[in-house]
Amino acid sequence: MKLNSVIIADDSETNGFFSLLKNSTIFLLHEYSKTSSCKINSIECTSASVDKANISEKIALVNDDKFLCCWYAHGRKDALLMDGDELVTNKTNHYSFSNAIIYTFSCLNGDELADTLIKNNAKVFVGYEDKANYPLGLDEVTKNIVMSFIHSIIDGKTIGESLNDLKNAYDKAVHDSNLEPFQRRWFQANRDSLVLKGDNTITISDILR
Repeated sequence: MKLNSVIIADDSETNGFFSLLKNSTIFLLHEYSKTSSCKINSIECTSASVDKANISEKIALVNDDKFLCCWYAHGRKDALLMDGDELVTNKTNHYSFSNAIIYTFSCLNGDELADTLIKNNAKVFVGYEDKANYPLGLDEVTKNIVMSFIHSIIDGKTIGESLNDLKNAYDKAVHDSNLEPFQRRWFQANRDSLVLKGDNTITISDILR
């Protein structure tokens, strides 16, 4: 069996948080491969290796069938950004993500861009309609919350169940008395901004080839 995946992360960020999410995702997928005898075919896309001119070429290596696509970067309602420049937009290269199971930690992409991706045969989109906050000094806490979705997926849960687990992880942070009130408000805002568009019944077994 093989799992095709594309991991997009803006590693131009000085704080390295998006790279932390990328590396954590890759680690979890490879841990899954050890226990499942599944080969991981992972395409890493960073600011040094990808731009709007070549992203479609890279995605074309796997988009003839279902694939997992995680992206961690800044965003607008209509575009994913890489190092401040447009990488994926709802008017140019959205079609490349047909067959994608998309999981994101990026601001605003759950709005117009998500709608366009689903209309062009992306299977599902999970992300944020508003801002995706990562409070200063809480990188590990935020990373663990974001990765809870990946944990649930590789445990065999559906996209819908995995989203519920993600919301529960945010809820724990919201009610964590060890965090400052303003930090908990940011996590509450993240939870409230989460959206799922597309097929919520997909499991990892549907992605394996």
